[in-house]
Amino acid sequence: GGTGTPKGVLFTDSMIRAQLEIFKTVFGLEAGKKDLPLLPIFSLFNLACGVGSVFPPMDASKPLAVEPQRITRIISDHQINYSFGSPTLWKKIAEYCVRSRQLLTSLEKVFIAGAPVPRATLEMLKGQLPNGDVFTPYGATESLPVTFISANEILAHCDEPARSGEQGTFVGKPCPGLRLAVIKSVPDSIALYDDVSECDPYEIGEVIVTGANVSPAYFERPDATTRGKIPDSTGGFWHRMGDMGYCDTEGNLYFCGRQAHIVQLADRIFYSVPIERVFNAHEKVARSALVSLGDGVGIVIEPNPQHWPQSASERENFIAGLLTLARSNPLTAGIDRFFFHESFPVDGRHNAKIFRDQLGSWAREQYHLKSAA
Repeated sequence: GGTGTPKGVLFTDSMIRAQLEIFKTVFGLEAGKKDLPLLPIFSLFNLACGVGSVFPPMDASKPLAVEPQRITRIISDHQINYSFGSPTLWKKIAEYCVRSRQLLTSLEKVFIAGAPVPRATLEMLKGQLPNGDVFTPYGATESLPVTFISANEILAHCDEPARSGEQGTFVGKPCPGLRLAVIKSVPDSIALYDDVSECDPYEIGEVIVTGANVSPAYFERPDATTRGKIPDSTGGFWHRMGDMGYCDTEGNLYFCGRQAHIVQLADRIFYSVPIERVFNAHEKVARSALVSLGDGVGIVIEPNPQHWPQSASERENFIAGLLTLARSNPLTAGIDRFFFHESFPVDGRHNAKIFRDQLGSWAREQYHLKSAA
């Protein structure tokens, strides 16, 4: 896994067969096509589907170090049909295409996963694909995939917030053969599915799934299996995604962030994705991270490199803009503690999953040093 203590995820023959059926019928992977896997492990599914894999010259442990002109050259030279990668990586490639006025004419489908994909990235990338579309599957190693939706559907959709006001990331309906539920979250293991309490539409809770493509256990980690799986009375089980979200009345899921990234105070709960999307809208912000300061919440900001504040006055002006943005939304109106970090610690696979625990420790140290001064 990209976050937390690594766990071996058990893959069974029947689970892989169910996944391959989804890749063929839902993703539409066709034998004889060519794929550029920017996450190399995805090539295993290509092989089983009869899709050829063309591997780019890149360090898989440092995907963002890739030179985008090399990627676009390979796509053009080999007439690549598909590609899979993280939102951070595809944003970099799309920006290069815009600068160089280059269209990716052979690409039919680009799959982006690993973190929520900003609408601006979808719009920019779609503009470079005259003959293709972008898709944002949601899932996890334990359940791949859970939902599947196109950029066309996302951009045409009118987002609906949770009844408590949070706006999650729209990820669509479950794939055929899967069932998804949002339940009232509990910190402990759950003995039986009959014991869970499902949330109402637009109520944020914990996301759980069941289906043939869901892993039944962790390898030699009975403690993790007990926490992560919920047996049901039919002999089956549900997997706890470790994510928070809500469903609308049509069964679409909105993702609100990881359960581990919740910041809970005495009077309210803060969810990472809805809070961060407010500050990510700032033109100078590359990304943001919600963190706990112990007695409240803080926001760590990674500015775009060209907007790093070089002086005290620039820093004050930047913070003033963030405060104005915070006060424009009831969810963030009380947030007034901001920290600037040059480069967020992120996972090696996607360069998109933010290690908020590390950022939180760093921010609390900065906060206490400032308070002591």
